[in-house]
Amino acid sequence: MNSIDFLKRGFSAFELKVLACVFMLIDHIGYILLPQFEILRVIGRLAFPLFAYFIAEGCRYTKNKLKRFLSVFVLGILCELAYIVFSGNGAGNVLLTFSVSILLIYLLSYTKKMFVKNVALGFVSLLLFALSLVIAYFCCGYLGLDYGFFGAMLPVLVVAFDDMGKWSDKLYKKIDRKIVSLSMFSLGLLCVDFFEVSMQCQIYSLLSVILLALYNGERGKYSLKYGFYLFYPVHLFVLQVIANLVE
Repeated sequence: MNSIDFLKRGFSAFELKVLACVFMLIDHIGYILLPQFEILRVIGRLAFPLFAYFIAEGCRYTKNKLKRFLSVFVLGILCELAYIVFSGNGAGNVLLTFSVSILLIYLLSYTKKMFVKNVALGFVSLLLFALSLVIAYFCCGYLGLDYGFFGAMLPVLVVAFDDMGKWSDKLYKKIDRKIVSLSMFSLGLLCVDFFEVSMQCQIYSLLSVILLALYNGERGKYSLKYGFYLFYPVHLFVLQVIANLVE
């Protein structure tokens, strides 16, 4: 397949998730084993945005909302317990951040449905959603979750204008949904870069938008949904074992 054919086909969800895992592995090798090579951390900036985008995509298409939330949240809790056992303190790992994202996406979806059914109920739901944002903001700060409140909001921004009835239909007739999602996503990334992460190289996370622009909307040949979730704690454990051996 030549480059022109590839650009026409684009990346599937599976392929982009594999890339995200590779970027995350490179990032953590740089953080744990080879901190003198900053380029590894630069490459690693692409991992979180890709995972965040596909958290949103998963929420768009999941049939079992509770199962999806619990699979991320429970694994996040187990990772946190492991951090406490081995290092003596928690790390606010990214799976907990994404657990907040999933809850906010579901609450936002419910709010939009209420607006379609009844405007009065919609405004009540909107107030409750606003309250949930305030609670999420303080929880992310208090618990020290990875990428903070704006990191948790990143997947929410991807689906912010989905399922809004006639207003949404008119918007997507004029502007492609992917453009809307990526525009909101880019805005969220800028907020993460400037308000949540102090690393100078964090700005390179914006390059992930180029990869996502090549997303073809297809699931791909394989799924490995739980495999991607498990990769996070497993690779960290392996890298930490290697770090302990070479000390």
